[in-house]
Amino acid sequence: MAALRPFEKMPVVNAAAVLLVGSEESHRERLAQSMLKEPKIFDVKIHMTQSLPLPFEGEHLRPRFDLVVFLINLHSQHRYEIVAEMGCQSLNNVLSSMMHLDAYFYLGKICFLATRGNPGSVKHCVVDIATVEDLADKHLSILIQSELDNEDDVTYTARRLLNILKICAGLVPGISSLYLGSMMKSF
Repeated sequence: MAALRPFEKMPVVNAAAVLLVGSEESHRERLAQSMLKEPKIFDVKIHMTQSLPLPFEGEHLRPRFDLVVFLINLHSQHRYEIVAEMGCQSLNNVLSSMMHLDAYFYLGKICFLATRGNPGSVKHCVVDIATVEDLADKHLSILIQSELDNEDDVTYTARRLLNILKICAGLVPGISSLYLGSMMKSF
């Protein structure tokens, strides 16, 4: 399967498309629902997948993705013994999915979203936030940290992602997605 390319298809006027990639379906669903509820002046298309590459079927129906958001759960729900052999599923899922992106996505069109997951169970694989920060810095990308455990967190995160998406889709005059990394360091 070929890499997912950001400029392979023509953009749609006053529209933007985001791809949410992550192994936690509940986080993807809550975030997508909140993004759709927010008032906005452009159309938003949200696609979700557990991992990349995307299947070839339906390729002609997919929009041009303006932003890819990788959700990384810092607290994996797998037993520690299994994780010691495999590594943390959420982080490994993101790392393997990143290989299926064209290099042009790394010019301001990807974002990492670190979540806490469900810290209530006894054994976890805990991903150090410094590892995720290094990953974002290495790829000159934005890192957003959010709990996603209550509706206010989800709404606030959805608003931030919509603002980033608006810039990545070219809907903000005078601001390019190439400047996002330097502009959003305070996130």
